[in-house]
Amino acid sequence: MAVWTCASCSTENPVQARFCMSCGSALERRCPTCGAVPPPQAKFCMDCGNSLEEGAGDPQPSAPERPALAEERRRVSVLFADLSGFTPLAEKMDPEVVKSLVDGVLRRLGDEVERFGGHVDKYIGDNVMAVFGAPVAHEDDAERAVRAALGMQEAMAEINAGASQRHGVGFALRVGVNTGEVLFGAIGGGQTVIGDAVNVASRLQSAGRPGTVTVGRDTWRATRAAIEYSELEPLTLKGKSEPVPAWEATGFVDEGSGTHTATQSRLIGRDEDLDQLVSLAGRVGRENRPHLATIIGQAGVGKSRLLREFERRSASLDPAPRLRAGRCLPYGQGVVYWALGEIIRTDAGIGPADSAEDAWKKLKGYVGELVVRTEDPSSEAVERNALLIARLLGIDTPDKAPDLGEGLDPQRMRESFFSAVRYGIEAMAGRGPLVLAFEDIHWADDGMLDLIEHLAQWVRGPLLILCLARDELLERRSDWGSGRRSATQIVLEPLTDEQTHELVMELLPDLSSAAAPLIAQRAGGNPLFAEEMALLVADSDGETETLPESVQALLAARLDSLEPRERRVLQQASVLGQTFGAGSLSAVAEEEGSALEGTLTTLQEKDLVILGPGTPTGEREYAFKHVLIRDVAYGMLPKAVRAKKHFEVGTYLEERAGDRGEEVVALLAEHYGRAAQSGREAGLGPEELSPIQGKALHFFEAAGDAAASLYSNAEALRQYESARELTGTHDPAGLARIGEREGDVAVRMGRVDQAIAIWEECLEYHRTQEDLERMGDLHRRIGAGLWHKGERREAIEHYQKGINLLKDGPPCLELVRLYEEAAWLYMHTGDNMLAIYASEKALRLSERLGETRAASRAHGIFGRVFGRIGDTAKARENLERSVEIARGSDRGETVRALLTLGNHLELGEADYPGAKLAYDEGLQLAERLGDVPAQVDLFLALAQLAVYRADWESVSCLTAASAELAEREGLAGKMALPLGLRGILAWREGNWDEAERLLRAAHAQADQVGWSEVSVLALYGLA
Repeated sequence: MAVWTCASCSTENPVQARFCMSCGSALERRCPTCGAVPPPQAKFCMDCGNSLEEGAGDPQPSAPERPALAEERRRVSVLFADLSGFTPLAEKMDPEVVKSLVDGVLRRLGDEVERFGGHVDKYIGDNVMAVFGAPVAHEDDAERAVRAALGMQEAMAEINAGASQRHGVGFALRVGVNTGEVLFGAIGGGQTVIGDAVNVASRLQSAGRPGTVTVGRDTWRATRAAIEYSELEPLTLKGKSEPVPAWEATGFVDEGSGTHTATQSRLIGRDEDLDQLVSLAGRVGRENRPHLATIIGQAGVGKSRLLREFERRSASLDPAPRLRAGRCLPYGQGVVYWALGEIIRTDAGIGPADSAEDAWKKLKGYVGELVVRTEDPSSEAVERNALLIARLLGIDTPDKAPDLGEGLDPQRMRESFFSAVRYGIEAMAGRGPLVLAFEDIHWADDGMLDLIEHLAQWVRGPLLILCLARDELLERRSDWGSGRRSATQIVLEPLTDEQTHELVMELLPDLSSAAAPLIAQRAGGNPLFAEEMALLVADSDGETETLPESVQALLAARLDSLEPRERRVLQQASVLGQTFGAGSLSAVAEEEGSALEGTLTTLQEKDLVILGPGTPTGEREYAFKHVLIRDVAYGMLPKAVRAKKHFEVGTYLEERAGDRGEEVVALLAEHYGRAAQSGREAGLGPEELSPIQGKALHFFEAAGDAAASLYSNAEALRQYESARELTGTHDPAGLARIGEREGDVAVRMGRVDQAIAIWEECLEYHRTQEDLERMGDLHRRIGAGLWHKGERREAIEHYQKGINLLKDGPPCLELVRLYEEAAWLYMHTGDNMLAIYASEKALRLSERLGETRAASRAHGIFGRVFGRIGDTAKARENLERSVEIARGSDRGETVRALLTLGNHLELGEADYPGAKLAYDEGLQLAERLGDVPAQVDLFLALAQLAVYRADWESVSCLTAASAELAEREGLAGKMALPLGLRGILAWREGNWDEAERLLRAAHAQADQVGWSEVSVLALYGLA
């Protein structure tokens, strides 16, 4: 059944309706092809000849005009227009006249909004609020909004001319446009948008000068390639804590749609496609006949880049073809043949400043020049064809123009239009090979597409018609170009990762090595996405997560072109991540069974999802074709919906895992954690939020423990930090419990200050609880952290405090650890007797408690101390025993034991090969575990061995590696030896000043931390 869609509220009405059944607005019947308003009884359009019957010539807008889902987060452009000047009008005129006049002005302003595909949200007194991007998004909503705003100002000039003549009054208009994220849905009894972006748009309008258009930063960024601006001083707006950057729109850069990239990057990865196009151009010249070539590819994949490079390369052909290009527009009325009009206007020299009379004269003269060599160069033929072309392109013709046959059958009238165009194009091709490039023909209506195919079939002469289109063209006309011998279709696939990386590095050669692969990965082989993200990174000091406005708009428009069911499934799948199983999706999707499978099949056909290899359990697996599609689909979900869906996924995964939940603990933490975060941000009440947060906290801790046990330190730290953030100050016991483990992982990663700060908070809590064991253990942890930083005295104080708290109580592991840490410190500072005493205490307690890790450490300390006093046999025996125990119980302890054994073999027995074997094994294990302090120690140990071998190049490399790690992680206590060894290197190279500086620095650092061996080394060098 045919319907009319209301321009005000998007409600679909029966064709017999005269007023909208939802909002009461008058419904206006328009030609679906050219937008003209026909008489009520007409069956065919009198302007373009297309049928007005049901189903014929349906327009193809940028996205189907269907309502959005119930509630969505959307990125929109909001326009506020304020009409001023009717106060003095009200003083002079009757209220009914004032109302009629103001209503007419507001309707005209609303027409400008609708002309560019926007939606008038509401009229507020003498204000208009319009939204671009909801309920349906277009890739250029920001630009549409600014063009509509400038169109309003142009309309005001015409309105004021009439108002001044009739009433002696005039109006002024201020317009503000702002782009940002809003919530779209049923608010206050009607569908509208709400959010800060709306408030800012209103404030920008209020701050602007009468007769101007003022825009915010995101609008300016999204439209600066198409709109000319002058920058304003930042505006102080009501409700904003900081001045708001603003720009004033002053005009247009060009007449195209303006969705352009800001760069002109080199064409990468398209050599074969370019060669094919150049070959086709040569072929039409040799064979003197037309050819239709269509380049198909997703938005931003490089179609326009390929066209630019083809234009450059084809200029070397003999004879070189002339290229004329036109772009199909996605908005506005009367733009059916806009692309053709661009070509003819450019070729005829008709500019935007020409009057209607001048435009007609130029067109008529142009057609006359073209047809001089044709079979019918008569003045009558020239004028008739010029009139037909002018009518088709919307160029005004003389009042006394001859009859074009308005009484003819509409189909014959259409054939006359097409014949006139063919007549002109043949004449253009008669001058030499011609290339007509039509960009964005997926926006074209059926009449334009029919015309292109007509030209490709019937023109006589060397003509290459080059069409650039997205996949949507083939969804509309699957037979496009098929069945023709003289037709070629080129499909542009995404670039490879290597090609995308090459593009990014060419755009930003100074980009960090870490950022370039991230951009290339997120771009998914799309050159436009890569360029826009690279430029955003350059503008934002390395930010790689934010999605550029242009990319966001393109993808949102693509999603809005889907059926509601398809978009809904994509959004629900986005909750699961980049890849998702069919079973997991069924847990959150509204569709079930065959309906869900059918929708997934359709999404595969539309190239939005792909079928994956399947899960280990045999479940069918899917993935988003592009990671950014998933990001945009997820971003459209309201946060309350995200919370609900993530919790549903977590519940499904937990139930499916059963007693094997540890296998998916990280995934459960991710979904329950996102549910808690989204629920908190959405303002859910305690009754709804509490069970979600409980689940999230449990699995954050469990995931942190699992990662820490595998020495995945960065992942463990992330999970513990998430758990602490979620716990908050309302649960100090939970904060202390998590904080102790978080600090352990932070120390492994070299983040000592972070660890000490967390442990001190935990210590304060346990002091209030009088928990001596926890207090003693935290004193040990803090002491170890201070020792890492080189603060020896403070470290010993904390060890002693912990020992004093626990020594009179029952044996406990916390006391064992305190003794062993103290023994290790005493050994390093040369206090051998204290080291032996503390080691003996640790060993005896560990044996009583059955603690193998503690026993391994105690044997290690014994071995070091015996080595210092010259008992090499006992030293080696204890050290090898330490390694043996550690290998059977703890990989982290194994690193420490190997380092200690290597030290003894090197210094106590001069067994350098044996020492190197121990160090190499320890370093490899430390790198796998991510143990930064141990890596520093082992780099230094290997550097010392290289000194004995006089391998100065290795000494230089190894000391540099250790110094870089120690400095980066703030391990001041470990800087002394690298400084000393670098001083020795400088002395050996004859750089005396540098050697003295380094050795003095090494001595000062070693003296501060009590590292006696390094102090001796530095003093020896200085002597």
